[in-house]
Amino acid sequence: MVLMLCVWAGAALAQATAGWTQFQGGAARTGATADGPEPGFRQAWRTPVAPGGPGERFGLSAPVIVDDVAVVVGPDQVLGFDLASGEQAFTVARELGPSVPAAIATVDGATAIVYTEGWGDGPPAAPGADASSAATTPPTPSPSPAGDEADGDDAEAEGHLVAIDAGDQRPLWSSVPLSGVSRTGVTVLDSTAFVGVNDGTVIAVDLTEGSIAWEQQTGAQLVTTLAAGDGLLLVGLQGDRDTQPAIVALDAVTGQERWRHEPVAPSAFVSAVSVGDGSAFAVFTGLSETSIVAVDLADGAERWNRRASGTIDPSSPPVVGEDSIYVTDLAGHTRALDAATGEERWDFASNTLVLRGAPILVGSTLLVPAVDGEIDAIDAESGELVWRQAPDDAPVRALASAGDTLVAVRGGGRSGIEAYEHDPDAVLLREASPTTLALGRMLGAMAIATVPLIAAAVLLGGWLARRIGPAFPDEPDDDAGGPDDEPVRDPWEDEESPS
Repeated sequence: MVLMLCVWAGAALAQATAGWTQFQGGAARTGATADGPEPGFRQAWRTPVAPGGPGERFGLSAPVIVDDVAVVVGPDQVLGFDLASGEQAFTVARELGPSVPAAIATVDGATAIVYTEGWGDGPPAAPGADASSAATTPPTPSPSPAGDEADGDDAEAEGHLVAIDAGDQRPLWSSVPLSGVSRTGVTVLDSTAFVGVNDGTVIAVDLTEGSIAWEQQTGAQLVTTLAAGDGLLLVGLQGDRDTQPAIVALDAVTGQERWRHEPVAPSAFVSAVSVGDGSAFAVFTGLSETSIVAVDLADGAERWNRRASGTIDPSSPPVVGEDSIYVTDLAGHTRALDAATGEERWDFASNTLVLRGAPILVGSTLLVPAVDGEIDAIDAESGELVWRQAPDDAPVRALASAGDTLVAVRGGGRSGIEAYEHDPDAVLLREASPTTLALGRMLGAMAIATVPLIAAAVLLGGWLARRIGPAFPDEPDDDAGGPDDEPVRDPWEDEESPS
């Protein structure tokens, strides 16, 4: 029996640490996996989920995958959907809070879903609505037993961290009070969960005990996901009128600040951070320029800095491949950069709005979701478009890869969750970016366009010649005399030279 329990616990640990268990795949936020279907794709299933919360205007978080179930967080519930059929597997009530991603972890041998809840005074009012309506909306009861057992500190908490069993959705421990509303989602590294709250505090929670391990005040606003790697927690701090945005590295065990990196050029905000091969990658955006940077995890020194045009969605971390990183701006312009040097390898301009939909790398294909419902599949090596889902005016908010299935969260009129599988009959493309200079094709097109222009010029010239005569009269031979054998005078020769 002991042996069986050990085997089961090991299997649970493997399930919890493999696959798409956190936003962008894992704690490093690389957005990359070798496990997924090849393009093109077809829809396997779709399950509508109406927006919730005050005014029914808040959708679903990015999905995570556990035990063949896609898990998403809505404003007042946590939902699970069967990957094979799209049928709803479970629903758990959640205290009203921002729809931010959960994380899958192992707690005492059990596979757990860890998520935040709570919105303090409530979400901002919808445009044109009474500002007091959102703040006075009563929250949905929490599934945790914290309500009756809360002490004084918990009674004043604006949020909580909750862990439930992924199998039967029972609470694994009393919810942990947070000092503010969390918009970062949950990051899990080993047996610790990390969350950031709106006042700039980073909180580490021991998942075994369900207790706070440490808290660290960063001194700036926290609104994007936290990344972890090499024993560090990487935090993107937003700036204000007096301070620059920055990347801060905290010791994952103690919370002590190890280093802080600020941009060289004045910047307004910094993207979420991703981690790979000893570097932290992020994008600083300012009024005059955008900089993609690689920072050494050891000491925060800048390894390289690449200037780029366009504005980057701060919620989207750079995608980290084997030797390249990929960054997509709001206009759908994707760049592939050498991870070691920052040199640009290729670019592709989709010319469509990409907002709140982080690209992911599945095998050798970069998938870029757009606000108009378009999904572009770009070959990660060549930068060519190989497949495209036609736009349908329903935003693709986030993607996750799970075996032979892609999971997508939708907003707008098609709000809900859907899955895609490989379509063997799909027509594949080899389309270069509109920004690529194809010299042979361009010269050929110019030659084709020039032929009718030359023909038209010749015809028009002949017609004009017949209508108005030659431009200049025929000149006599140099040896021929004029009338009465008088020499011909140059008409441009002055009769009298100036003195």
